[in-house]
Amino acid sequence: MMRNLPFDVQIPRAKLEELSKSGPAVPTNSDQRRFVRFRQLKRAILKCEPTFPEVERSEQLSLGLITNISKDGIGLLYHMQLYPKERFVLRLENSGLMRFSVARCRKLGPKCYEIGATTATPIDIRPFISQ
Repeated sequence: MMRNLPFDVQIPRAKLEELSKSGPAVPTNSDQRRFVRFRQLKRAILKCEPTFPEVERSEQLSLGLITNISKDGIGLLYHMQLYPKERFVLRLENSGLMRFSVARCRKLGPKCYEIGATTATPIDIRPFISQ
């Protein structure tokens, strides 16, 4: 199914070097994270849930690119802006559905938004870092 969906994210050249790294992310002084992030590139199917009545979202499935994952959240690149507290569902190959809430969204370029999202259910990150 993933092969049939378009990948519309236009990743800026400046971001490509950072995306080539893998393994645990080194924390910075400004990090307020409770769990270690692991850098990992994986495409995932994303579906926005109707969260805000004034923001129209298509029911269509689309692809996003997960860039890092931790026990309580993910970082991903997506082709359109999502708003804080907006909810979405992700599906990865060989994994079930995971529900997330947007914590932050930052524009990196045309059709490229860096999204940080959290989940209420702890993520088993072993399948992500063992591949």
